[in-house]
Amino acid sequence: MGFVQELKTGNFSLYGQLLGLLSGVLMIVLGGVTILSHVIYSVLAIVFGALCLFIELPIFLRLCPTGPKFDKAVRGLRSHWLRFFTYLIFAIVMWASLASSVTLLAIAAVAISLTALCYLVAALRNQVQVTTALLGGSGAAGHAAYDSRYAQPV
Repeated sequence: MGFVQELKTGNFSLYGQLLGLLSGVLMIVLGGVTILSHVIYSVLAIVFGALCLFIELPIFLRLCPTGPKFDKAVRGLRSHWLRFFTYLIFAIVMWASLASSVTLLAIAAVAISLTALCYLVAALRNQVQVTTALLGGSGAAGHAAYDSRYAQPV
């Protein structure tokens, strides 16, 4: 199953993963760009962006020297509900950064809000956690147990 076919499955955990990665990259880049105007929120954006990458790409836990407590905490974010609440907190902080003045962090706030929304929909639909084959995951086709309403005929 190719990347386009994965996107057609309707599995919002897949969309959440992709948006989470995009959000992480955006928060790191935009946090770096706005660091002189909003130091605290920019540092938080960079930290949140790095956490997004650790959450969505578990291989980073093996590649980067992290502690066992951090590894356990990140690995504990497997359910859609926990990811939704984590990304919701990130989104609230990013939206709060816009209270004093609107900066480029608004883009990060929108992206992380969409990520939280995707994980909320996946949780409400009880969808199976799917990782894209594009990033080394099993892909939507690798999960025989995922919701058959979204299955493509083979």
